Amino acid sequence: MSFCFSQIGYLVPLSKNLEEDTSIPKITLSEGQNVISRDNIPLPDKRLSRKHLTLTASADRSEGTNPVVVTFGNKRTKVCSQESTTISDGAIIELIPGHHFFKYVTSGGDENASSRSTPESSDGREVGKGDEPSAKRSRQTKMQDGLGKKTLGEGSSVEVGNPGRSQTKGEISEKAIGHFHVLNDMLPWTFRLLQVKELPAWSNTSCVSIRDVIQGDILLAVLSNYMVDLDWLLPACPTLAKVPHVLVVHGEGDGTLDHMKKNKPANWILHKPPLPISFGTHHSKAMLLVYPRGVRIIVHTANLIYVDWNNKSQGLWMQDFPWKDPNFPSKACGFENDLIDYLCALKWPEFSVILPGLGNFKVNPTFFRKFDYSNAAVRLIASVPGYHMGTNLKKWGHMKLRTVLQECTFDKEFKSSPLAYQFSSLGSLDEKWLAELASSMSAGFTEDKTALGLGEPCIIWPTVEDVRCSLEGYAAGNAIPSPLKNVEKGFLKKYWAKWKASHTGRCWLLLTSSNLSKAAWGALQKNNSQLMIRSYELGVLFLPTSVGRCGSGFSCTSNRDLMELHSAATFRVLAKQESWPKENFCEFQDKCRFSEGRSELVTLSWQRSSWNSDSNSEVTRLPVPYELPPQPYNSEGHALFLR
Repeated sequence: MSFCFSQIGYLVPLSKNLEEDTSIPKITLSEGQNVISRDNIPLPDKRLSRKHLTLTASADRSEGTNPVVVTFGNKRTKVCSQESTTISDGAIIELIPGHHFFKYVTSGGDENASSRSTPESSDGREVGKGDEPSAKRSRQTKMQDGLGKKTLGEGSSVEVGNPGRSQTKGEISEKAIGHFHVLNDMLPWTFRLLQVKELPAWSNTSCVSIRDVIQGDILLAVLSNYMVDLDWLLPACPTLAKVPHVLVVHGEGDGTLDHMKKNKPANWILHKPPLPISFGTHHSKAMLLVYPRGVRIIVHTANLIYVDWNNKSQGLWMQDFPWKDPNFPSKACGFENDLIDYLCALKWPEFSVILPGLGNFKVNPTFFRKFDYSNAAVRLIASVPGYHMGTNLKKWGHMKLRTVLQECTFDKEFKSSPLAYQFSSLGSLDEKWLAELASSMSAGFTEDKTALGLGEPCIIWPTVEDVRCSLEGYAAGNAIPSPLKNVEKGFLKKYWAKWKASHTGRCWLLLTSSNLSKAAWGALQKNNSQLMIRSYELGVLFLPTSVGRCGSGFSCTSNRDLMELHSAATFRVLAKQESWPKENFCEFQDKCRFSEGRSELVTLSWQRSSWNSDSNSEVTRLPVPYELPPQPYNSEGHALFLR
C-alpha cells in the first residue's frame, strides 16, 4: 500500500457473519492511492492479484480481473474491471464476492466495527475530503472524472466518497442476475445455469442443482453422458436409487467402466454406443425421465461428476411432455423426429419394463414416440459418428444447424452479425473449416428474403489470468483441455475474445455439448458431398420463432398442469406464424395464437431503453453472462493452453 497525504480511515477485516476479525490487521487508508492486494490477506488466495483493488482519486489502473462487491445499507454493488464506485463510512467491501470482508471506517469514527451500524454520511460530503483545500479538491475531482470512463484495461477502482451517481454496467448486470427469475410455465423457453458452491446466494438466482432436475415419481430414466461418477451421483441424487429402471449411456473407458459395473445398482443397464471412427467419444449430455404423467427431456453441458455440478458454470434446458392421447393421434413434429433419429443411432439394447398403471413396454427408441412433443420450445441439433451422405448429409452436425436456420426468418438488424463461440475445448482447426462452420451458423434470411450474410467468428476463451482468478484457480484449467499446438495457431489470434458483461440482442442461441472441433461438428469431404463426424453430441437451439410459440405449462411433477393455473390471455406467444416452417407446427396451430409483434432473445443485462426494441415485442431472457459481441483480447491477453 502507498501512503499519500493524510490518513482518512481504515478497512476493518470482518468474518463472514460480519463481525470484526481481530486476527487480521486493519488496513490504513490515506488520501491518494491505496492498493489492496493478496499481501493484505494472511492466508494465500491466488484469486487476489498483487494490485487487486485500488482505493484512490487517481486514474491509474489496477490489475485484478475478479469483481469486488461493495455493500452500503441495502444496496449491493459489484465493481468489475475498470469500473468505479464510491463508498462512505460503514460500507462493506468483499475483495472476492462472498470472501475477504472489510468494513470502511473513517478516522474520526468508532473503530469497533463489530458494534457499529452502517450509517449514511451525516452531511452528504465525500468522506475524508471535507476539509481539503480547494486546489487539492479540484485536482482530485479531475482524477475522479478519469475513473468514471470505462476502458479496456484491467482492474477495479473504488472512490472514497458520496455514493450518489448513476449505475455502471457491472451494477446493472449484477442486478439482473440477482433478479433473474423464470415463471414455471416459461421454463422451457430459456435455459438455466447450475448452482455453484462457494458463491453468494445472489449469484445462484434461478440456478438449479441435480436434485432440482431429477425429482418426483420417476418410472424409467435414461442418463446420457461422457463421464459418470457413480460414487458421487448416487449420494448426490438419492432419488435415482429409487428408480426401477435406469439406462446409462456413457463414454467411459475400461478402468472406470470396470468400477461402474462393480458398483452400479442391480437394476441399472450400462451401454457405450459404437464409435466407428477413431478418436471419437460419446459426449452428449442429456436425461430422459419417464413419469406416470409424461416424460422430462433434459439437455445440459455437465458431466455426471462432482466438479461439473458444483464448481462450473454449466447450462441446462428441460421441458416436460405428456403421454399422447391414443384417441387423438398426432403427427410427429420436427423435435420428435430428431429425438428418435438420435436415439436410434445410440443402438442401446432393448429391454422390457412394467410401468405401474400404464402397462408393459419394450424400451427402445420408438418407445419415446408415445409422448406428445408438439409444444417443444426448441429444436434438437445432434451429431452422430459416421460418413454421412445423401439425405443424411443435412441430418447431423453443423449441416443440421444450417438446414434448420435456412428455414427461419430473422430481423434485418442481424445481417452479418458476429458469431460468438464459447466452448471448453479447442480441436485442431484450420481457416477453411472455420469458414465452413461460419457458413452454417450464418444461415437464414431476413423478411425480404435476403440472406443474413456471413458473420465474423469470435471465440470466447479464457486467458491465463481469467483461470488464475476463477473459483478453482489454476486447477480449473484441467477442464479446458487444449494443447499449445491447437491454441497458438497464428490465424486464431484475431478471433480470441474476452468474457465480460454487457448486452446485445440474440439472433439465436445453441446450448450444446459440442466443443469447437471437427470431431464434434463434422467436416465436409469429397467436394462437400459427405460429412464426417467422429463423436456423439446433443444440443438445443433457441429461436425467436420457436421460443414461446405456444403456451405450455405441463409438468410431470406437479399435481395439476400449470396451464390450468393461467388463463389463455396470459400465454406468452412470441412467434410470427410466417416465420416458422409449416411442418413444425405439429398440428398444434389450433391451440396457439400468434403475436403480431416481434419476438426477441436477450441477455441478462438487457434493458428495453438500451436496445432498439419494439415496446410491444415479447422478450425472453437467456442467462448469457458475457458481453456480446465480445471484446477482443488486448496485447496482454494470453490464451490458456495445457502442456
